[in-house]
Amino acid sequence: MAPGETSTSTNRCMTTPQTFKSRLSHRFTPKRFTPYGRTPQSRRISTAVPTTRGRRKNVHTRTKSRSDSSSEAEDLKGFTNVTWRVYKLSPLYKFSSAPKDLKRYGQLLSSCVEAANQKGLFVENNVSGKALFCVQEGLKKTADDPDAIQILVKGKKGLGTVDTVILTATLCGVEMEGDLLVPDVKGHFTYYPVLLVKSTVAMTDVLITWLMRHFDCKISPLVFPPVYMAWMIAMWSGALANTNRKNKPVELVYQVPSECEGIKKITYTIEAADCLRVWNSIHDSKSDMFTEEEMSTFISSLEEHFYSLFRVKLNAMQLSCVGTSLCYIGRDGILKIYSAEHVSCILRHLTELSMEHFSLV
Repeated sequence: MAPGETSTSTNRCMTTPQTFKSRLSHRFTPKRFTPYGRTPQSRRISTAVPTTRGRRKNVHTRTKSRSDSSSEAEDLKGFTNVTWRVYKLSPLYKFSSAPKDLKRYGQLLSSCVEAANQKGLFVENNVSGKALFCVQEGLKKTADDPDAIQILVKGKKGLGTVDTVILTATLCGVEMEGDLLVPDVKGHFTYYPVLLVKSTVAMTDVLITWLMRHFDCKISPLVFPPVYMAWMIAMWSGALANTNRKNKPVELVYQVPSECEGIKKITYTIEAADCLRVWNSIHDSKSDMFTEEEMSTFISSLEEHFYSLFRVKLNAMQLSCVGTSLCYIGRDGILKIYSAEHVSCILRHLTELSMEHFSLV
């Protein structure tokens, strides 16, 4: 463990959350933590089974056969155990997913990569590569969703002779709720709320710069204020009930204020079964929606338990990273997915967050 870090693990019997309902944490309010002016009052619990649309009302889940679920998980397995950077986008102008256009985009991006290489932008390696655009199967869930696009840049690094993938990216929007574009411009724009990128910083900058210039769009990191991560930990802790395998511990990482010298962060680790037990005592298991009050009560219960053991007030710090058996996510837009069965659910939630930002612009 690096100096200045504290890791705390607890799997003791946790105090019942009803004790803390009268002391809800008031810091989980949109006014303090998000610059976008509002957050929804309720959200869906992520499940491996797709749901009908509508996140602010009760929804019914439709069943899916085991073979279909296995096939989808296999298609999306490439998203797992990889560290992604998450970005949000404005609509792309005159983008087309037709095969001939995707081929042309690949040629144009390849030329851009070669130009960047000649300028010496890739300091760590003498990179040369070929860009490929193709439709990513398994992420188009509704008629409103655009065809997800996978972008690959393959090439040789330095003096190597074997082609390797030096950039992987995906443009997607999963279970998009309606079209935010006005009818007058809808025919000219394609809206992808989420861009996932795995590559070096230099190569990522080349891709983002090319996309912004070629399709007249704005791309920026999708950051997650503490209140967003509080929603995530509550949502994905509830989703643990739908998994039959042994789950990773739930992890919450808090940033310690700079005034406290000698320690930078506190990592709070809880056994998944204990976390699920607390969640089930707060939330009605028959509902696939949960409210802001349930989320606040859940987080407050975990923090109060920590305080009862160590006399450290986590509610005086900012939540910076959260991790479950489904995924790990940081406030600066770092994402690592562990469960192929939940790829669509996680990307659906990121789609919602990105669309909420766009609708308030």
